[in-house]
Amino acid sequence: MQSTSNGSRKIAGTRLEPRGLVVTLLFALASGCTSPTIEVEGSGGAGRSAAGTGGAAGNRGAGGATQVVIAIGETDAAVDRPTGPYCGDGMVLRNEQCDDGNTVNGDGCSRICQVEANYTCPPQGGPCVNQAICGNGSLTSNEECDDGNTKSGDGCSSDCQAVEPGFVCRVPGKPCIPYCGDGVLASLELCDDGNTVAGDGCSATCRTEPGSKCSGEPSVCVSTVCGDGKTEGGEGCDDGNAIPFDGCSAECQIEPDCSAGACKSNCGDGIVLNEDCDDANHASGDGCSSECKLEAGWTCTQAPMGNPMMVPVVYRDFRFHNPKDFEDGVTGQTAASKGMVKPDLDKDGKPVFTSITGDGVHVTSPATFAQWYRNTDGVNHATGAKLALWDNGKGGYVNRYGADGEQWSITATANWCGTVGEELQDYDAGGPQPCTYRYQYQPGIDGGGQQLTDCQKLEAQGYTMLRCYRDGNTYKATYFVRAVDGNPLFFPVDDDNFTPASERTTAGIPSTADQLYDATGNWPTEEAVTGERRLHNFSFTSEVRYWFKYDTSQSYRLDFTGDDDVWVFINRKLAVDLGGIHIPVAGSITLDAAAASKLGGLANGNVYEVAVFQAERQTTGSTYKLTLSGFNASISSCVPACGDGVAVANEECDNGPDNDDTAYGGCTTECKWGPFCGDGIVNGPEECDNGKQNGGEYVDGGCTLGCTKPHYCGDGILDTDRKEECDLGALNGVKLDAERNPSEPDGQIYCNPDCSIPEGIVF
Repeated sequence: MQSTSNGSRKIAGTRLEPRGLVVTLLFALASGCTSPTIEVEGSGGAGRSAAGTGGAAGNRGAGGATQVVIAIGETDAAVDRPTGPYCGDGMVLRNEQCDDGNTVNGDGCSRICQVEANYTCPPQGGPCVNQAICGNGSLTSNEECDDGNTKSGDGCSSDCQAVEPGFVCRVPGKPCIPYCGDGVLASLELCDDGNTVAGDGCSATCRTEPGSKCSGEPSVCVSTVCGDGKTEGGEGCDDGNAIPFDGCSAECQIEPDCSAGACKSNCGDGIVLNEDCDDANHASGDGCSSECKLEAGWTCTQAPMGNPMMVPVVYRDFRFHNPKDFEDGVTGQTAASKGMVKPDLDKDGKPVFTSITGDGVHVTSPATFAQWYRNTDGVNHATGAKLALWDNGKGGYVNRYGADGEQWSITATANWCGTVGEELQDYDAGGPQPCTYRYQYQPGIDGGGQQLTDCQKLEAQGYTMLRCYRDGNTYKATYFVRAVDGNPLFFPVDDDNFTPASERTTAGIPSTADQLYDATGNWPTEEAVTGERRLHNFSFTSEVRYWFKYDTSQSYRLDFTGDDDVWVFINRKLAVDLGGIHIPVAGSITLDAAAASKLGGLANGNVYEVAVFQAERQTTGSTYKLTLSGFNASISSCVPACGDGVAVANEECDNGPDNDDTAYGGCTTECKWGPFCGDGIVNGPEECDNGKQNGGEYVDGGCTLGCTKPHYCGDGILDTDRKEECDLGALNGVKLDAERNPSEPDGQIYCNPDCSIPEGIVF
């Protein structure tokens, strides 16, 4: 029953239909039942009641029909007897979709008893329940997202009406995640340049890449300039140069302070000492904060050293005879001259000359020696660089000849493999064959010469020919013997113009008993071995420093070969002494308990420095071989901790222990979404899924960001929140009978084509 404006109750009575008029008999019962009325309504519109007092009155309804109000003086049992259902009586009858006891829009059941979008209504009638509650994790058609809360700033607005810029909300009830590559900075993104391409300053996971700084939306990334005196981006320092070993590395990161023995490790130097982590930068948001604290959602461990392992080095280029220590004309030295340097480095961490003379020393004075490893204007030119050490497959890392880690090939030269014009003939192979001799020994063939060529002799040893070439009227060949580590052509300052072209010369390949880089033992020229004639820059020094955390449970070994001078200091104590001008000489040290005691008493868990000083002071050859075993100074490597419940970096999701790689809306064990809204496949509760096209125009065939079908007038779904009063789909604008079946010409239009209810319609 509905209350009228005067407080009476309307009770449905008999329905009459005289020539298009619908006559409804109503009995108004006030508390005393003294003012019943009869209303006559025109079928074209709702009648306007005009109850009189103690008599009858009439007016014209909205549709133009006459309305008659008849006063009845007493109760009539026939009028009080209901004969048919109507919308608003609280019972779902006929073809009603719902009936909540009223004819009001916006409460789930419309004024023509059609269920409104985002409501559920009981099938037997009664109040409807609104499902469109922002924050309940269920995405309804009037929401763009629902991440299970009503907070803004996390990707889904507080009213669930907008996906916030920079985010993607893929699964209802799950957290939204930053959308890396959309050009909008959101959540934990450090940059977003509008793409997911690495190498442009902003990584594929929206992290600022080393050596870059990014700002703005979309992020614009530029290279930081280490050495410009400005500390910016991921730099931990910038002292105005790109030379390491002065407290600020060539990459502008802080170096450990080892001036007092055991090193003091600072946040940003890449060494974990009394820190959660240290990833060798001062940037936060990458797992290890600017204070070297572990950030939520990440796991940081000491990374494998990689291949290659890069160690910092300073090369200093010298001119011949400036000082006279370089290119002093020494020959015949096959052994090191020990005792040239003091057993401890000085306060600057440099070796100190003892002033000894003889053998291969040839140092003018302590003052000239001090210039070897110090930047000195007019005397040398310093360059900071990295020395690549490659995994040797034996637990160690060693430098090699090739830029990509290729080993040096020991070769043997066949000096006579035949005479030009007297080759063997092989017409199937094209005629005369170079590096053959028609009178050479041919097994199984009688007659002819029985002479063995040098090529045949080397091939009998299992060697492989690398090249055959002419030397005048004679054929010669180069054969591969084996591959070895180290570099017999170590010329790191060839590109330094401090030394003029007039001082550059060719190099020879050493052949010594313990460092055999050529199988012939004849010290052939580089050209003879490789076929290339190159001029090299001799007279230089190198300074390598390497930091490691000493662990008594580990085994450490350092092997070194060099010409000329080589000194190795550990904890500022002399460990390897191979000084003087000489041919390649090898040395090594194993850091056992006895050695650790002699080197200042290395303590477990402390960080120490390895410093290697080398000098190339005499032309002909330049050999360098450094092998490190057990020395691991790799920085912290931080990766997202999938399964901790915090989605960071390239994790799409992280539901902690609930990661599930099979359920819809679940998170895989790799922290990637399983089936989700936006993957282009209709899964789970989705009504549609057009992949990247979701969220387009709300038309037939479209799909919302929440994978629900976009509602529009004519889809048969009543969206009162979009100002629709009704929506009967294909029946909009069609005349219907009382059961909403098409009826021409006597029916009524219950819903206009624009989803409005015609004036006066009550179902």
